[in-house]
Formats: sequence, C-alpha cells, structure tokens
Amino acid sequence: MTSRVQEVIRRYEASAAVLRHGVEIFAVGDPAGARLNAAVRRLIYTADENGSDIWGDLLRAANALRWRRMTQPQPGDRNQALIEAARAVRREARLLAGAVADDALLEEVSRAAEDVRETDSPVGHELRRSIEEADPAICAVVASSNPARAGLQDWLETLAVPVVLPGELGGLSDAIEQLYVVGPPIFFPSSVVTAPATEEVAFLLPSWFGHRSLPTSRLAMQADGAMKVQAKERVVGDVTEPESPVPGDEPTEDIYYPQPTWRGRTSGDREPGADEAEAWKVLLAGQLAIWLDDGDRIRTLDPRQPAGERVTYAAVDAVAQGTYLVLRDGATERGAMYEAALRRMGTRADNIVVTQRAWKAALTRQLAVRSASACIRELRAQGVRSAARVRAWIEPTLISPKHEQDLVLLLEWLGLPVEPTHRNAMELRRAVYQATADLREELEDAVSRADLAALEREGYMRLAIAREGFRSMVVARVHARSPYTEIVARQQTRVPFGDRSSEWLE
Repeated sequence: MTSRVQEVIRRYEASAAVLRHGVEIFAVGDPAGARLNAAVRRLIYTADENGSDIWGDLLRAANALRWRRMTQPQPGDRNQALIEAARAVRREARLLAGAVADDALLEEVSRAAEDVRETDSPVGHELRRSIEEADPAICAVVASSNPARAGLQDWLETLAVPVVLPGELGGLSDAIEQLYVVGPPIFFPSSVVTAPATEEVAFLLPSWFGHRSLPTSRLAMQADGAMKVQAKERVVGDVTEPESPVPGDEPTEDIYYPQPTWRGRTSGDREPGADEAEAWKVLLAGQLAIWLDDGDRIRTLDPRQPAGERVTYAAVDAVAQGTYLVLRDGATERGAMYEAALRRMGTRADNIVVTQRAWKAALTRQLAVRSASACIRELRAQGVRSAARVRAWIEPTLISPKHEQDLVLLLEWLGLPVEPTHRNAMELRRAVYQATADLREELEDAVSRADLAALEREGYMRLAIAREGFRSMVVARVHARSPYTEIVARQQTRVPFGDRSSEWLE
C-alpha cells in the first residue's frame, strides 16, 4: 500500500512541476527526412487524384520509411528496419517504371529514400547529445512501439538508459528525472503529459512534422480548471524544407502511421456451414496472418515476463496490436493436443471417442434441420450460457462447451443420456490440459534459449522443440485485427499463412 501511495504522490508532484515549467519540444532539422516527407505527400496526392491502387505498394513502403525516420532515429548501421524500408521503396519504384506516367515522381521518391538511407537522423544525434548532457543515470526514453523500443535499446545500451513504452512509465525507478519522448506528441497518449512520470518531459521530432500541439485528456473540454500544459519549442539545426509539393494543409497523424487496408466483408449475410466458422483476419509480423475464430483463448507469449512465466493464454477478445501469438506452423495446436491426450489415455480412448462422436453427430443433425440461430435461441432458453458457439462444438477436436453445465444441458436438449458422455468429455478435457501443460514447459525452455531482443525488434521468430508434431512453432506479434469477420473453412482457422499486407505495419 505504501508503495502505491508513494507512486500517486510522485505523479502529483511531477504533474505540478510540468504544469509550472511546461514541456519541451525539440524540432530538429532533418533535410533528408524533409525531402522524403515532401515526396511521400506528393505520392499520396497523386494516388488520390488517380483513384488507382497501382501506387499502393510503393506508397506503403515509402510511408513506412517516413514513419521509421521519425520514430527510430538511431544511426543507419544500427537501423536495419529503416534500411529494409528504403530498399523496398527503390524496388517498388523500379517496378512501376513504365507503368505510370509520372516517372519524375518515381525518381524523386527513390532518391529521397536513398538520401534517408545514407544520412543518419539528426534527431538521433540530438537525443544522444541531450542524454549525455543531462546525465544518463537520470534519463529514460519513451518509444512509440515495440520495434522502435528494441532498436533504441540496442543503440543506447552503452548509456544504460531505460527505453519504455508509454504504458510502462509507472515502472520507472525513482532515480529517473528526465523523459525523452521520441516522436511527435500527437503519436502518444495524453497521459505522458497530463500524468507525467517525471518532472521533466521533452519530445524530439523532425522539424518537417508540423503538428506539434500537446495531447490533452478527452475530459479536458468538459472539466473546469483542466490541466493545460505549455509547450516550449526549441529549433535545432537546419530546418529548411522543400517547397510544399501539394495543395492543402499538412495531413493528420493517421496518414503517417502505417495502417492496414481492409476491403470490407465479402462473405455476405449468410450463416456459416457445418465446416465453417466466423473469423477475424489477424495480420502478423513476418508477413503472416491467421484467421482467428471465436474460441475461448489462444496461446501467447510475453517477452517482458520472467523466465518460466512467458508462455500463457489470452482470451480471444483480448488479442490486439502488440500481442505475441504462439502458433503451430502449418496446422492448429488444438488437433495435436487432442491426439496427445488420446495417446495418454490408452485403452480408455476408444470408448471416449465413440461418445464424443455420438453427441457431435446429433448436434450436426439438429443444425442441419434447424438454422444455427434457431438452435442458439432454444439452447439459451434451456440455460446454456455459451449457446452462441453452437457451430464450433461440432468440430472434432473441440471437447465440449466451456462450462461443464452447458454440456449437461446440451445433451438433455439433444435427447441423449448425460452419462457416460459427460464423464468421458471431462476425462478427455483433463488429459488435454495435462498435454498442454507439458507442451508449455517445453515452450518455456525453448523461449529461455531464444533471442528475445531480436523478437521485440523483428516481431517474429521460430521455436525449435523436440516434441513430435511441434518441431516448428512460430511466435509472431499482432500488427492488426480486422474490424469484421469473414466466413472461412474451420480447418483454416489459427493456421499461419503468408500475407504481404502486414509487411509495413508495426
């Protein structure tokens, strides 16, 4: 309790200090980045004017390069992500040569990308200079994303300066007095300013990014005496920029942030068939994606947890940008765990398989006679809490509804004797839990030997374990989750597949 109270007191003191002294904004001249920004803005304007997606791949690569110039300002020899984006810009520009009319634009974008690749970011130079001047022992750096944090950590390792995400500011040591936030204020939550972790806060951004206003709380407009922090701008270096290439104001932050392109649901309003499922498309690092069904949970990894506690499960609803999923390459984990559980049960397995097949066959017949929505209504009337998942229950390796009582009520609704089906299902579930726990231990061991810094930097890695059927496991960070579901074959769910649309997301 004392530590919590002390943290609250510290935050109030920091807020009062920031309110008195304001927040510094270092607008650092970056001629190479300014040239790239001008070229990308012209590219966006041209693509919008043409109403064609022919520019799409080049635009996404160029936008990613611009984003990384802002948020990952470490030198080029420590910035593989920026180098890869610059190469991709030049590659995509070459592919468009002859296919579009504006060759001059292609040349300008390509040259701007090369300039950025060859020129270290002045923002990075100013960040390191400021830390060394202030004393690294009292400084911390706030990064915009996991990849940005990993790159900055590697670069600043010799200074022993902590690099954190905005949500981790509460864990900073009391010795930290100065925060350096890498990127424009608008890219960060308002709490960085309105509930600061330190009494000194400074943002560092390239001068060509024009939006420099500080973020405010959503409640500030309705609150009397709301906290209004003043910004003190400091211009550093050569801030000359190319003449604005397109009409209108500078775009908002949404244009800068690499985002997925969702093209809308194609499945229509029909209900899924017996072997189909509603699933969200989830884009992953490593140019991968999965179809995520509405199951209860999925295996995840948290590289920030201590050894032995990194591999766990997350609710499907909680899978969001930044989550690390642990997936079986080429197949779902569920089927392999089911088979492992049956092997563990020996001679009892045959009888259990018979009863499992019997109730699933009966449910399949009901779904064929009635619509799924009608079955859901009837089951809910019977008190089945998870009735909405009725279509998923016919999948062979899904043992039973999540709630034990739901299985009892379902069997009664189907007109089947509760025993021995209920008892067999619970025995099979316990065997699956044990097989899952064994796999978790092997995964924890593999993770303890893996390069987790590389995982945070790249967002993707493979785990090699000895267990049959699991020798190729994939860990991949979630980049984005579709806002709508599609109907897909159930056997396709949770199986990673290649998808280039995730290439430039963070």
